[in-house]
Amino acid sequence: MATAARTLHHKYSTLEKQLASQRNELRSSIDRHRMEVVTDRDLDDETAAAVENVYRDMLVATLERERRTLKEIESALIRMEMGEYGTCDSCGSVIPKVRLDALPWARLCVHCAEGD
Repeated sequence: MATAARTLHHKYSTLEKQLASQRNELRSSIDRHRMEVVTDRDLDDETAAAVENVYRDMLVATLERERRTLKEIESALIRMEMGEYGTCDSCGSVIPKVRLDALPWARLCVHCAEGD
């Protein structure tokens, strides 16, 4: 089993590097966005306060999306380590490389993903 895991690990080494890079970028981005969300600004008119609130809401939505993506990336990296990467969580079939190239943290094959 260890040999199979190593073979799969080698097969996806480029994707692993890409995922690790994306993970690091997302961590930095999340840290920056957290700082922006908690920064207090002294706003002296209602319009500026309203604009700031809209901006903050958009920032919070972006932060949440980045956190979800980071969680998926970290899960994909763990699946790589365990030799389970590239296998559909639902049906167990191999996820085509073209899908993994497009969405490296994919857990489902296209057929199963369309069923959701």
